[in-house]
Amino acid sequence: MRVARVERGRTPVGEQVASVVEQLAVLVAAGVAPVQAWGYLAEAIDDEFVSGVAEEASRGVPVAEAVVRAIAGSSTVGGPAAGSGRGLRSGGAADAWRALAAALFVATESGAPMRLCLTDIAESLRQLGGVERDIAAALAGPAATARLVMVLPAIAVLGGSLIGLDSLGTLLGTPAGVTCLLLGLLLSGAGRWWSSRLLRRARRIDPTPGLELELVAVAVGGGGSLPAARSLVRDAFDRYGPTRRPHRPDGPNDPAEQTVRAVLLLASRSGAPPALLLRSEAARIRRDAVSAAQERAAALGVWLMLPLGLCILPAFILLAVAPVLLGVLAGAPM
Repeated sequence: MRVARVERGRTPVGEQVASVVEQLAVLVAAGVAPVQAWGYLAEAIDDEFVSGVAEEASRGVPVAEAVVRAIAGSSTVGGPAAGSGRGLRSGGAADAWRALAAALFVATESGAPMRLCLTDIAESLRQLGGVERDIAAALAGPAATARLVMVLPAIAVLGGSLIGLDSLGTLLGTPAGVTCLLLGLLLSGAGRWWSSRLLRRARRIDPTPGLELELVAVAVGGGGSLPAARSLVRDAFDRYGPTRRPHRPDGPNDPAEQTVRAVLLLASRSGAPPALLLRSEAARIRRDAVSAAQERAAALGVWLMLPLGLCILPAFILLAVAPVLLGVLAGAPM
């Protein structure tokens, strides 16, 4: 019997995925096999995506592959992380689940315990979910103001008609009115485009910072050699890795690869456990990524004032105030 339902549309993507991953980590830590764990989650969570993973895994499909198949087979509004209503395939939720698939693949192939890795992934996703909340809060004020300003022209036209001014006729039937209409619509469109671009830039976040180092630590924890662990992680990313990761060069110039080499060199010279050093560095990368994203979210509220002041408000003047003034001037005795 299903006792819970993942809430959509309010909880950020990162937090929704993190909630499922945390429950999965607890079940795995209790000794439940991953296939059975997904089955229990499907019974407890009324959600299409989780049920899809459980169904695929019950057929004998490897769990990592089952996650990817569930992503591909989800409906437009399906999945516990489809908070935006766009579905798993079109947003950051798909990349978060792909990161989980990569972690499950590495843990399974290396024979390593996956509880710590799942817990770290869940914590990272939860922190990034907090950043999503910060971005939504920064956007709320300017967005509400813009919506109000865009409604006011209709109110102004209606008010003008009540006092005997043909504001709508002035706006549509005179050269000056048509000019105001075209300029107002142009500025409104420019303001919306500018705001959307600022929002996309603020939301440009690596969905799984430090994941490579975390997975190398998992592979090493399985008892494999360092070269084998790094090869396994590269294979995992080729198969299941997130698709929206920030662009960076491949090979030896990859910053993540350089960080792994530096940490492993430190471990070999100091004799410290490489897995602990890798997890420590992965945690630092996550903290830095969250801090940078929080700074962008805080700055977003200020930057959104620019399209509001330079585009939306002038559009309001052209669409609401100017027709009334033109109507008054047209009706004034010469």
